[in-house]
Amino acid sequence: MSCRLDKDTHALLKQRLEDLGGVSFADFVKDSLGLLQLKIPDIGEIKETAWGEGYDQAEKDCQIWYYCAVCGERIDMSPDSDSHKAMISYMKEHGWGHKSCHEH
Repeated sequence: MSCRLDKDTHALLKQRLEDLGGVSFADFVKDSLGLLQLKIPDIGEIKETAWGEGYDQAEKDCQIWYYCAVCGERIDMSPDSDSHKAMISYMKEHGWGHKSCHEH
């Protein structure tokens, strides 16, 4: 079975299906006919998932870390922690800077 929809109605239907957690059109129709009970995502679950995914991505992109000189394992650092401040101080004391700044 198929149906014809104008562009605006198709876009609205597509958005509603996404809002319902990506359910199929067939399941949407079955739910409308009372043949299936869709599980509507809980707003708390959505927020928790989105926050967790955002946090994980930010941690991946922005985490401050270095390798242990003894075992070689990664050591993560919290921003503005004592170890982070010590690293900043060490880099300043030992002349770390932009490559372009050292070329002049």
